[in-house]
Amino acid sequence: MRLDPAGVPLLNRGRRALRARCVLAAVSGLALLLAAGCGNSGSPGGAVSSTVVIAAVPGVSDAAIYLAQKDGLFAAEGLQHVRIENEPSQAAVVNALQNSHPVADIGASDYGNIFYAQAQSHDLRILADGYDATAGSLEILTLPGSSITSPAGLVSTNVTVGMPSDDIVTALKKAPSAGQPASLDQAAAIQVLKNYVGNAAGSVKWKVESQQQEVKDLGSHKLQAILVSEPYIYQAESKLGATEVLDAFSGETAGLPLLGYVALNAWVGQNPGAVADFQAAIAKAQAEASLAGQVQGVLHSSAGMSVQDADLITVGTYPTSTSIEKLQSVVLLMGSGNGSMVNTNDAAVSRRLNIKPMLVGPSN
Repeated sequence: MRLDPAGVPLLNRGRRALRARCVLAAVSGLALLLAAGCGNSGSPGGAVSSTVVIAAVPGVSDAAIYLAQKDGLFAAEGLQHVRIENEPSQAAVVNALQNSHPVADIGASDYGNIFYAQAQSHDLRILADGYDATAGSLEILTLPGSSITSPAGLVSTNVTVGMPSDDIVTALKKAPSAGQPASLDQAAAIQVLKNYVGNAAGSVKWKVESQQQEVKDLGSHKLQAILVSEPYIYQAESKLGATEVLDAFSGETAGLPLLGYVALNAWVGQNPGAVADFQAAIAKAQAEASLAGQVQGVLHSSAGMSVQDADLITVGTYPTSTSIEKLQSVVLLMGSGNGSMVNTNDAAVSRRLNIKPMLVGPSN
């Protein structure tokens, strides 16, 4: 999951009852991501004089890298020169790594795009898990008085549901058809919806839009429901009085990994010291980000949110370790049965994606 590009203005509204503060889950300790890859010892790799470029779409999910930069954690671990390149989309993040002349060394990308790209190229490595889902961080919303009063109402032939665009996946396949999710967000929503309507979940009509446009189209009744993440959940509820019909990160999708920090295999092999230093710094930043109040200032400076707005949205968790089992569950969600995010010929490849060789350093 990801937010739309930075700079989208938030509405000035009062505090709402259901989200009176950020939901920031505390995690225990720093652990497991402090080790270098490629056979190095568990200590950071020492000073790195060259500039390390990180591509990212500023938002809640990758707040830890901006926190690490603000607090000098990269430099403290040996990365003396780090530059964060703000990209407009997830497509731009992955392209920044995979171009014939890469403009970035590390990318902060959602796992939908990471695993889709990996199924095509097999050249990505995961340095660290960056952001995991929590309840209320991705929802299907409707307007007050809507005829859709339960998840079952979403399968009506008269209902069109907006969904966030997922640049790489959507661009590389035809328009989403019934039962074939075009993004990790949509795959999660369909999986949860199956608990209510079974295989009829595949008959929902979806329309791909930016999340900002989804909110507008819900307000003008061009869409009957929308699938959105923060801060657009907050905007829709505050501006339109929108109500939740489905929490897409609940049940089997609860705690789903959403974003990771990746690099090309070649860069990882050539820069073990930089990899170790990045992992050490990001582990400390993730622990800081999980403490209440630490993210607000970063969201203000990197994503243009006010501290007040940042305090009112629902925020997921910033893990300090990487779970192979959880990441494999993302792959299975993306590539299982008629819910495959990849073309039919590539479905078997997606299901065979093995997470363990992608990870650099220890995991649990």
